[in-house]
Amino acid sequence: MAESAKDRILKRVNEEGHTDSYGTLLYLAAVMGFDPTALGPESSVELTVWSGHFDGLRASLLCLAMYERGIEPKKAAEVVNQHIADAMVDLGPDGNAGEAR
Repeated sequence: MAESAKDRILKRVNEEGHTDSYGTLLYLAAVMGFDPTALGPESSVELTVWSGHFDGLRASLLCLAMYERGIEPKKAAEVVNQHIADAMVDLGPDGNAGEAR
């Protein structure tokens, strides 16, 4: 059985010293993506809510990165941004969270 995108994401961040909690939040942030309009909000209120969810996930990831790896906020932001970008690549252009192709 092929490894899923989520499995690849978790494995990679675990190897860097992060917990499964961090990896799971990272996976969710990658599934949501950087652009909340891509989620198809039906109103400006829903767009604001999706934007808030992503901001909250990112803030959680920053806090966990600082805590788990003992890094400063600026470095944590760089790490989190790279992790999200890498995880989105793992998901593929269509956001496929299933098995590797």
